[in-house]
Amino acid sequence: MLNDYLWFSKDYIKVGYIGKDQTFVEETHNSLGEAFISLYEYFKPKEKFPSIRAVIVPDRNEFDRLVKELLKVDIETPSRSSRIAQTQKTDIVILSPSAYKRDSIYEYRPDEYRRLLFHEATHVMEEYISPNIETQQRWWSEGLAVNLSTQWRYEDEFREPVLKGLKNKQIPNFKEIQEDARLSYQWGWTIVKYIEELYTPIMIAKIVKACENGDVFNILGKDIKSLEKEWKKWLTNKEKGSYIEKNRNCWRSWS
Repeated sequence: MLNDYLWFSKDYIKVGYIGKDQTFVEETHNSLGEAFISLYEYFKPKEKFPSIRAVIVPDRNEFDRLVKELLKVDIETPSRSSRIAQTQKTDIVILSPSAYKRDSIYEYRPDEYRRLLFHEATHVMEEYISPNIETQQRWWSEGLAVNLSTQWRYEDEFREPVLKGLKNKQIPNFKEIQEDARLSYQWGWTIVKYIEELYTPIMIAKIVKACENGDVFNILGKDIKSLEKEWKKWLTNKEKGSYIEKNRNCWRSWS
């Protein structure tokens, strides 16, 4: 399955690549290494993390093949052009930046690539320490990854829908975010960010380690309606203090 790949291995991270994609090997390895150091500090898992295998694939067809055959994840074929990475347990399949122009909607930017890898590393960490990752809801897992990777602070696809919703006073409720995959990616991180600020990162780590049935709010021990009301108030206050219309960097100070 991976016979054509060359490998670079250092410490606990192993990166596979083909031909010209060697250009991205060191960047991929270092970015993942930095991400896991940060995630270790944040979550403080009791056990030493196992080795990580990341495979940089040269095109969309190979991405789909490895996601299905290596990760055993069922996806549409060909997969969406917005899909450029997939994790399962300690494996990560990554579409090479060399294929972005042809096989994705993205342009390669080193900072965005680094944040993407941090996002995927968060998924790997969550699955490793979660008591039952299969029950965890999409909004939580994606919100966690977008929050910790800081993609929300810099990247339009995560930030702009929230800024627009705040400006137009169109904020979805928790149920809508839970049930709509698009809203999960766009707004889920704001709920995670709210919990992190209100209850500290210790609560985020507790939720990941203790949530067995996907009911994040039950661990918080608070009525959902009250929590939703307070979250919306918090969002509005954040918006008033940081939103500058048409300023692409307007939320960089929100940390």
